[in-house]
Amino acid sequence: MSFIAVAIGGGALIGAIGSGIAGSKQAGAAKNAAQLQYQEQQQALDFQKQQWQTQQGNMAPWLKAGQGAVGTLSGLEGQALQGQGPLAPWTGQFQAPSIQQAEQEPGYKFALQQGTNALTNSAAASGNLLTGNTGEALQQYGQNLGQENYQNVYNRAMQQYQLGYNQYQQNQSNLFNRYASLAGLGQTAAGQLGSEGQAAAGNVANISLTGGAQIGQQLNNAAAAQASGYVGAGNAIGSGLNNLGQYAQLQQILNAGGGGGGGGTLSNSGLPIDPATGMPVE
Repeated sequence: MSFIAVAIGGGALIGAIGSGIAGSKQAGAAKNAAQLQYQEQQQALDFQKQQWQTQQGNMAPWLKAGQGAVGTLSGLEGQALQGQGPLAPWTGQFQAPSIQQAEQEPGYKFALQQGTNALTNSAAASGNLLTGNTGEALQQYGQNLGQENYQNVYNRAMQQYQLGYNQYQQNQSNLFNRYASLAGLGQTAAGQLGSEGQAAAGNVANISLTGGAQIGQQLNNAAAAQASGYVGAGNAIGSGLNNLGQYAQLQQILNAGGGGGGGGTLSNSGLPIDPATGMPVE
């Protein structure tokens, strides 16, 4: 094989090897970048998971207290439906005082006695003690005093009944509100935790999608670089083979010219070409 053919083939081989090495290096760099992005993605996901677990731990006492309060309220309401427990409905009934109870009111008999004495003394002094007018006046005084006294006794009994009812309702409200407040804190904590969970899920999805797209792009770049190296190597080899083919044709032409006794083939410069080397001879 001539020196030119070896040079052409060697050049093609060197070009193919160079293209392959360059493509391999580019592919390796892209794969390293993909690996680095994967590690950073995992670190970001681990940090997001750690933060989410920490927030769950922080909210756990409020959730537990709220759930306990809801359970207690549910139990008290169940007892109340059966007429039992501190949240049972008010069952007190107002009892109007009787006439006999009103007559036992402190001061009533004393007022009646004093008023009667005053009327009889006045009537005796005027000489009308035994008249019908005096009797009517005593009767009217007793009726008015009795009505006034009974009204007072009734009002006090009603006030005491209303006071007892209001106190009962207030005690129930205080008890219910304490548990409802705890339940509300748990509900608020659950709502906040739900919002933070959605945000964490969004962050995880965003990290995964973004990281996956970047890693995919780097792997695609690696494949493209590797393919580019293969194409470059193929082109180099193809070019070398084409050059060898052209050289072979030239050799055939030169050999054919030499066998016919002709004066040989001239190069573009007008110099004769050496058939053995294919180079111009000065």
